[in-house]
Amino acid sequence: MKHRKICVVATAMIALSLITAACTPVSGTPRGNISLGTVTDYRPDTFQPVAKNSPAPDFQMQMPDGKTVFLSDLRGKVVMLNFWATWCPYCVIEMPLLQKAYDELAARGVVIIGINTGETEKTVQKFVNENQLTFPIILDPDVYVSMLYGARYLPTTYVIDKQGNIQSGKIGAYETAQEVMTALKALLP
Repeated sequence: MKHRKICVVATAMIALSLITAACTPVSGTPRGNISLGTVTDYRPDTFQPVAKNSPAPDFQMQMPDGKTVFLSDLRGKVVMLNFWATWCPYCVIEMPLLQKAYDELAARGVVIIGINTGETEKTVQKFVNENQLTFPIILDPDVYVSMLYGARYLPTTYVIDKQGNIQSGKIGAYETAQEVMTALKALLP
């Protein structure tokens, strides 16, 4: 019984240290107070099931730079939509992997958008700054877009091709940055 308690405590401590490590900012030059975007409109009247080779459901968002765009405005680029939250340990672990893929592939026309589901701007802003995330983070405070895409489990990720069609979907976290890049590179020339 004593050994069982020790194993439970040790497992909990390991899990806590992994989560803490994932939330620790990357060393290096701080990138300052990074802006967030927000969902500004969605199109429930055009709802359709999310399926491979089907058009990605369109929605409007204000990007962190202040520009308002529809997802469909990004046709011609490979887009990754990642639905996440700061309270989700797998999302926290996955964020640096998405950042690495973004750093490596943005110049090739890849857009990675993190869609935060239902959290406050203050909470998300703190997380983004601490983790020095530079890919666009969009707030979905009323979870409209999350519902539109059926993102009931976090993280959920969709990869959209240059024609605006969904090519893959994943429930659960990517395990490596290479896995993220492989999913995206498959759609690049």
